[in-house]
Parts: sequence; C-alpha cells; structure tokens
Amino acid sequence: MFEILLYEWRRGIARKKVIVLTLISFIFELGIYFAIYFAPSKSLKTLIIPLSPYLWALGVLLPQAILIHFLAISIASGSMAEEYEQGTVDYFISKPLTRFRFIMEKWLGSFTLLFVIYMAMVIIALIMSFSLFGIQNDLVLLPEIVGSVLFSTLVFLNIAFAIGEILRRSNLSFTISGFVLIASIIISFVLVFVSQLTHSSSYEYISEYLPTWGSTELPFMLLQSSPFSEIVRGLNIIPTISNNVVMATVSILVYSIIPLILSLLSFLMRDIPKKIS
Repeated sequence: MFEILLYEWRRGIARKKVIVLTLISFIFELGIYFAIYFAPSKSLKTLIIPLSPYLWALGVLLPQAILIHFLAISIASGSMAEEYEQGTVDYFISKPLTRFRFIMEKWLGSFTLLFVIYMAMVIIALIMSFSLFGIQNDLVLLPEIVGSVLFSTLVFLNIAFAIGEILRRSNLSFTISGFVLIASIIISFVLVFVSQLTHSSSYEYISEYLPTWGSTELPFMLLQSSPFSEIVRGLNIIPTISNNVVMATVSILVYSIIPLILSLLSFLMRDIPKKIS
C-alpha cells in the first residue's frame, strides 16, 4: 500500500528543480533571520524589537509570498509527465493496479512531499526565532497558518499536475505553470495599482478572478487582525482592499478542483503510450 506514493517521493526528491528551489527556500529563510539579527541599523533594530516575540510567523509565512508556489509547480509538473517521457506508465498499468489508484497516489505523493518540505521550513522558522529572538508568542495561530498555506498551494500544484498529464511534457508543464503564476501576479499588481490610481475598486475586483488571488492572499487575510499584522503586511506582495475569506476559499477550490478533474479524465480516458520521446 502507498508504493506509488513513496515512489513519487523518490522521483520528486531526485528532480534538480525541486532540489534547487528547496535549497533556495531554506537559504533565503535562514538569510532573512540572520540579516535581521545582525542588522547594524539602529532604526531597524528599534522596529524589530516590538515584533521579536512574533518573528516565528516571518519564517512560516515567508514561503507563501511566492516560493512555495514555485516549489509546488516544480514537484507536480513532472509527476505524470516524466512517466510518459521515460515510458514507465505502461509498466505500472500492466501491474494489478487501477489507473485511478495510480494517478491519485502520484498526486498524493506530490502534495505530501510539498507538505514535508514546508514543515521543514516551519521547523527552521521556529528554531531560528526562539534561538535568536527569545520566547515567541501566539503560537496557537501556527496550525491555522500552516493549514491555510498548504491549502493555498493546491492551486498551482494541481494546475502543474494537470498540464503535465495533459501535455505529457515536464519542461513544458513547468514553463506554462510558472508563466501562469508570474503573469497572474503581474496582472494583479497592475490592476491594484490602476485601482488605487483611479480610486476605483472595479479594477481590483477583476484581479479576484485570477488564480493567484486566493492562493496568495488567503493566509494573509486570516491574519490581518493578528498581533503580527505588520509582518503580514510586509510579506504580502500584492495587498488588496478586499478581505473576503469566503471568496478567497472558493477561488482556491475552483482553481484546484477543475485542474484535478481534468487530469483524472485525461488519464482515465486517454490511451497510454509506451514512451514519449
């Protein structure tokens, strides 16, 4: 049981994109903490002192800005696509294994691998914040933050997974998924800027229909009134006027479920080639 899931872990860890992005995430997180701790600026230290008991949240939320979504793409884009490219799908299907179980364990393997990597980032954040800045407060919010971040990652995890299954090309899947992420962020930024410039919220409401809105905003929305709201505002790359948690949740569900259904239909109904060169 769960042989395919563990197999997906081994395949995911071996991908260079995953290794590089994971190392970048860890180094970036450690660098932020050391930069704050050794900051020579007195004004920065004065600003940080009131936030010291909440700096655990900095590391926990830091990947949510953009890195965790790229990591999700790097893991999921090759999950199914590489099986076609290397001709291993036909081998697994010839075993006493249903197509549905195969693709669902592949998906679950991708998500749990992302979960483990993110939890390692959370542990690093807790160790660094306690070690460098002393006792940390309001850790009761940690499960909510972790849950909302992982829930938010489903959007681009599933988009990359679906594109990889449908196109059956890992590099193409990574490129297209990454483009959708970056393009949506840029468009959102422009729409929010125009909305503020024209004092019209209609432009900003358009951005709420993009896949990045719910996936990047939900964790920050939930923490707007938290004791470390200044950290939240600092990490939110595209702050919006809207704070509709329900709509953000619906956005994540829609952009997560539709790609997953498409990937299931594609795998269950299409022919399986022996190998795609």
